[in-house]
Parts: sequence; structure tokens; C-alpha cells
Amino acid sequence: MTAADSFPLPRAELIALFLESLIFGSFAVLYAISIWILLYRERRHGRSKLNKWMFATATVMFVLSVGHLAFDVQRAVDGFVVHGGTPRGTLDFYNRLSNPTHVGKSVLYITQTLVGDTFVTYRLYIVWGRNRLITVLPILLLLGTAVSGYGICVELTKIKGSGAIFEGNLAPWITSFFALSLTTNVLATLLITGRIIWQNNKVRNYRAGYAAVTYWGVIETIIQSAAIYSAALISLLATYVSGSNAQYVCLDALQPLIGVVFSLIIIRVGLSSTTNESTEPHRHPAPSDTRLSGAVPGQFPMRPLAINVSVSKTHDRTSFEAYDQKEVSVIKDSDIESGRGSTPEGFMRSS
Repeated sequence: MTAADSFPLPRAELIALFLESLIFGSFAVLYAISIWILLYRERRHGRSKLNKWMFATATVMFVLSVGHLAFDVQRAVDGFVVHGGTPRGTLDFYNRLSNPTHVGKSVLYITQTLVGDTFVTYRLYIVWGRNRLITVLPILLLLGTAVSGYGICVELTKIKGSGAIFEGNLAPWITSFFALSLTTNVLATLLITGRIIWQNNKVRNYRAGYAAVTYWGVIETIIQSAAIYSAALISLLATYVSGSNAQYVCLDALQPLIGVVFSLIIIRVGLSSTTNESTEPHRHPAPSDTRLSGAVPGQFPMRPLAINVSVSKTHDRTSFEAYDQKEVSVIKDSDIESGRGSTPEGFMRSS
């Protein structure tokens, strides 16, 4: 029994639809929050180019996720209702890879992947101080992902009748697409994580309450580096290489998950900027494109410093009065010019 037989395709498609619906619900909520943050910041500071770009990207991701979910619902109706009257009707329907609904959802998924990978690459560019050299390799990987991804769609249209997605000409295209996308995200994740950790260590002694946010710093790093997306891609590639139908579950779940990761980054950056503005109203707003990096270059929140100055003055008045009286009596009893009298030797040396 193969891995595909142990996990039947119809069951995998139903579980995939259920999981995709759950994640899409989370994405819808996060999308609404992220759009509210962008619009709130627009009212406070005026619309910037970055906010327009982020608004458009989030909206495109949401529309693509809606379209992909609509395709999956339509395919579930066709597979389990229209073709479910025969024992192999549902299985044969899902094995028909050239079906327009399957090709359509594949195009939407590949487009969503490219949008997500482009955003991760752009975020890498921002976190590394707008260094173009750091993005050369991710951009090349991104181009390779686009070629292999849309090449899959072309190959799907050439399949006649039923076919297995793990066999034939599809396997090299799909493996290349998953591997290139995974490499892009793992590389960007490692570089972003390393940069964030380096910056945090650099300003460790100057950040207010650093020790209290250590654990939250780990969560923040995971969110900012899009590590969740990379972990999901690893699962997708592993299930496909093993020949398991569980790859359909990972594939459909990834569509809204990409939007979730993007929205979490917007929310994290937006709420952080809002908090900084409310607690530090005198600070000039940072340039809009640097907010994606999670910190303004050259500016760090300083630890509040309290300086307590204590001045203690002790007056031994009794000793001073005794000394004054002794000095007066010495001067009266002494003849300084002739050197006679009871003037102490020390007093004469000081004269």
C-alpha cells in the first residue's frame, strides 16, 4: 500500500477544505484589523506610499484567498454531490487534473505564493537597511519560482483524462516550485532573524524593560521573520516528496496562511508604532518605509534614567569655636616680629 492509498484523496480534500476554511476565518479577522490600522494611521499622518502598497498587497492576498476557497467549495460540491453517485465518481473527479477548477485554483495559489515571497524579499530589503545586494539571490530564486509555478499550470492543461500529481512531467515542475519557494523563504527568514537578533543585542543595555520582554521578543522575531510560512512550506515539500495525499491539506492551508503571516506583520508594526506615538508624542514620526523593519535606524527607545543627588553637610561648630579661640589667644601672647612668646612652631612655619 502506497502513501497515497493510506490517505485517500477524497478524505484529504475534505480535511483540506475544513482546515482552509478555519485559517481563512482567521485571515479575514486579521485582514480587517490590519486594514483598520492602515486607515487609522492614514487619518493620523496622511496616506504614505508604503501604506498604499501594503493596503493593495493585503487586499490582493485576501481576494486570492477568497477565490481559492470558492474554487475548493465548488470542487467539493462537484466531487461529492454531482459525481458522488458512483463508487469511484469522487475519486475520478479529483484525479482529473486538467479540470478548469483545478487549474484555476492552482493559478491562484501560485500567484499568492509569489506575492508572499515578494513581500518577504522586500521585508528583507528593509530590515537590512535598504541594502540591494542582500536581495540579489532571493530575487533570482523568486524568478525561478515564478517560472516553475506557472509551468505547472501549463502542464496541467496538457494532461488527458485522470492522472496522478506525483507522476509524469508534473513531478519535476512541482518539486522545483516547492523547493525554490522554500529556499527563498528559509534564506530570507534566517537573514531577517539574524538581523533582528543582532540589533536587539546591540541595544540590549539601552532598551527599557528589556529583561521583561525577552520571551515576547522570541515571538516577535518569529512573526517578523515569517518563520510560520517557512515551516508550512517544509511540511508541504515533505508530504509531496513522500507521495502522500496530505500534501493537498498543506497546499490548501497555505493559501490563507500566507495572508495571515502578512497581516500579523502589519498588525505588529502598526500597534508598535501607535504605542510609541502615544507614549512619545514629542518624537517626529519615522519614515513610513522603515516601519516594516520593526525599528527606526539610528533611533532606539532609551531606558528611563533616574539620578538621585544627595548632599550632606556637617558643621562641627564646637570645634570651629574652640579653634578660633585658641588662635586668638596665640596671637595675643606672641610677638610675631621678634619671634618671642608662646607661638607654636607649626604656626611660625605656616607664617
